[in-house]
Amino acid sequence: MARYAVSVVSPPGYVHSAAFREVAETLHAALGALGHDAVLGTDPAPRGRRPIVLGANLLPHVRQPLAKDAILYNLEQVDPGSPWLTAPVRALLAAHEVWDYSPRNAARYAMLGLPAPRVVPIGFVPGLCRIPPAPEDVDVLFYGSMNPRRARVIEALRARGLSVETAFGLYGAARDARIARARVVLNVHFYEAKVFEIVRVSYLLANRRCVVSERGADAAEERALEEGVAFAEYGRLVEACEALARDPAARARLAEAGFRLMSARDEVAILRAALAGDAPPRGAARPVLDGAPQAPGTPGC
Repeated sequence: MARYAVSVVSPPGYVHSAAFREVAETLHAALGALGHDAVLGTDPAPRGRRPIVLGANLLPHVRQPLAKDAILYNLEQVDPGSPWLTAPVRALLAAHEVWDYSPRNAARYAMLGLPAPRVVPIGFVPGLCRIPPAPEDVDVLFYGSMNPRRARVIEALRARGLSVETAFGLYGAARDARIARARVVLNVHFYEAKVFEIVRVSYLLANRRCVVSERGADAAEERALEEGVAFAEYGRLVEACEALARDPAARARLAEAGFRLMSARDEVAILRAALAGDAPPRGAARPVLDGAPQAPGTPGC
């Protein structure tokens, strides 16, 4: 039995760290199922425990030490133009063991002069299934950061007469209540890298929600979830949302298929494999503080 801490970096007053909460809880549950002594918290240097750190992009904005043996689990999209990939963050990624949720992300580290991370996919634990059912009185829900390409889809949906709700900075039970009321939850890429937002979508599938998602760069990931997510090109998103919003039977079939596919992604098995390949830790100096934190680019956006 080993001692771990699942640590979510949480700068004071920064609500968007909550975007990592479901993944943190998934890791914590799986570590316990594997027989490890694990705690869930915010300290990236817990005494006597090896931390698995979520939100490493926020580390330059907290005045906390980072354990030399920390595992940095990246949940952000990796692109040379990503604003979160500052020099201090790159220094951390170069000096510690890194996990990444996306094979496509992992292939891009070399472009940044960084060692390849271990790919650790997002998995399922039963504790994710917790959004209680509610009357579905909203056609489409979109939550996350807004930008012009996302706003155009929202405006087009409303022009079709669909009821659309948007939310940003909403997490936990308040966000879950919005999700429960939505007939369709829409996922539209923010970055041109178009890495599939599995961090967000996995939670929706675990709760049997009907998801429409823009197609992107992850063809293999999309094929694996094709039966449980309504993928559409950007120009067909409105049509896909409208069709499902008006077809309860089709929504139910899609949601059930999505749950079946997501629940087969056993986080315990995923984590067992990741920990079996643990590399020796590498030490690093702490980076200097570097500006104000931005909202997470993948789970929060």
